[in-house]
Amino acid sequence: MPAVVAGFVAVLVGFTSSVVIVFAAAQALGATPAQATSWIWALGLGMGVTTIGLSWWYRQPVLTAWSTPGAALIAGSSGFGLGEAVGAFVVCGVLILLAGATRAF
Repeated sequence: MPAVVAGFVAVLVGFTSSVVIVFAAAQALGATPAQATSWIWALGLGMGVTTIGLSWWYRQPVLTAWSTPGAALIAGSSGFGLGEAVGAFVVCGVLILLAGATRAF
């Protein structure tokens, strides 16, 4: 039970500490409130599913998270659309996955 509580606290602190930055990034990209809300919902669901799946697969605690520095960079920039930002995050995610899967780094 202590591991579950510790995991819950880690997720709660990680989520709430950067959700404001993600909302600011969505606003900077011109997202509607509905789009920003669905973005947070999708991020939360994706992190939850991958955290549970990887923790189960590896039989040890694994916590996945979004890129808070990336969201802060977007929040402070201008001239980009929502589609371009989502595409950049997808490409970055694929590159990180390839780097980890190939063990090249």
